[in-house]
Amino acid sequence: MDGWELRSSRRESELTAAQVARVVGTAESNITAYERGDKVPGPATLERIVAAVAAGSTSPIYTNGLVTAPQAASAIRGGIRHGWTSRELLRIMREHRSNAAWVSRPIDVEVFFGRPATSGDRRWDALLAGSTEELAMRNGMVVPRWTQATRLKNDWFVTDDPAFHAYLLEYSPDPFRSRGVMVDPEALESV
Repeated sequence: MDGWELRSSRRESELTAAQVARVVGTAESNITAYERGDKVPGPATLERIVAAVAAGSTSPIYTNGLVTAPQAASAIRGGIRHGWTSRELLRIMREHRSNAAWVSRPIDVEVFFGRPATSGDRRWDALLAGSTEELAMRNGMVVPRWTQATRLKNDWFVTDDPAFHAYLLEYSPDPFRSRGVMVDPEALESV
C-alpha cells in the first residue's frame, strides 16, 4: 500500500492522522510522512497502521480512547525518557489492561494487541508481552505471536522492596514469570 492509498483509506474511515498515530504508538508527523511518501514504514508499523485504519472511527479503540499495546509501549518509552518511576509506568499498564475489556471484534483485538515497537527497555517489553499473553488467555483470545520472543536473561523484580522478592517469586502470574518478570498481580489491576 503506498502513501496515497493509506491517506485515502484513513480519510474513508473518518480518522485523523493524530488518531491513528496515537493508536499505533507513533507521532502524527510519522503518519503524515508515510502518507506523503517521505518515509517508508517498516512491515510491522505498516501492519499496525493498516489495522488501525480498518478498525474505523466507530471502533471502541477510538470512541473510548483505549490504550493499545503499541500506545502503551510508546507511553512507557516516553516515561522512561522523562525519568518516571516504576510505579508511574505501571499506571500505563493498568490502564491498558483495564481497557482490554472493551475489545471484542477481531479487528479491534488485532489493533489493541498489535505488535508494539520497543519501549526502549527489555524489562518493560517483557512485562507488556506477559500482560498481553495473560489478557488474551483470560479473554479466550489467541495469544499474539509477537509475545513469545520476549524473555529476560535475569529475573526482574518490579518492586522497590527486596523483602518482597519471595512473595513475587511465588505469586507472579505465569505469563510474567516465564519471561523473568516478577510482579505483584495486584499492581497490575486498576482499583
